[in-house]
Amino acid sequence: MEPTYRADRLFKPYGKEIYDIARRIERGQAISVGQLKALPGGLNKRYGEEITLLFHALGARNIEAIDALLEAGADPYMADRPSKGSIRSFAYALTLPGHPTDPQLGFPFINTLIKLYLKHGGDPNHRLGGANNNPLIADVALIRNYEGIDLLLNAGADPWAEGDDADTAMSLLAADDLSQTELNLLIDQGYFDNVQFPQLQNFMLWISSYEQRGDEISLANQKIGRRVLKRHPNYPADQYTERLFQGPIPWKEIESEQ
Repeated sequence: MEPTYRADRLFKPYGKEIYDIARRIERGQAISVGQLKALPGGLNKRYGEEITLLFHALGARNIEAIDALLEAGADPYMADRPSKGSIRSFAYALTLPGHPTDPQLGFPFINTLIKLYLKHGGDPNHRLGGANNNPLIADVALIRNYEGIDLLLNAGADPWAEGDDADTAMSLLAADDLSQTELNLLIDQGYFDNVQFPQLQNFMLWISSYEQRGDEISLANQKIGRRVLKRHPNYPADQYTERLFQGPIPWKEIESEQ
């Protein structure tokens, strides 16, 4: 059998039952929901270094165990090390890029976590706390996890929800020079049809922030701007439209956009 150094260190002192479960998790083995619900002290009990079984399964990248733990009632919003001032929860892990070298443990792994989080009742509009109190979908947008964005949107996430610094998933995508395909899909899906002016103006600020130079990114950003303004024909010319279009709003061109 494979050694279980983490389970040995963090769970062994707390009794055979929890130690056996922790070893199974670390070895990538399945665990039963019934067994988890029967644990003395509850499913969200903390063990060595304040670890819970859910964080242990996350560290072991044991998808089956994570699924069982969430089904049994593990709390995805508990902080990992509260005594150290950490507010990082299981939900925070959904905003990470995953494994730095193994592509199958990058976004594919993270998006499986998002699916499990939503499957077991996770809030698609959860806020992560911290300095900016960002919505979950905004931080998923920040790392260009487009599949993750779509999963959250399909579950009812609001891409226009603001963090304390007024950033939204939409403004973060607009500020990213590589997200034009995702933005065009979101336009097609109607996410720009009913937007309040302050949020729309903030989006125009960021989509115009890339210096216009006639290159592919410049042209793609201008097209997005035209498509958005077609849905908002009363948008007033401002410094952002001037910067994006290098002059007046091209309403004639906008008429022919989809």
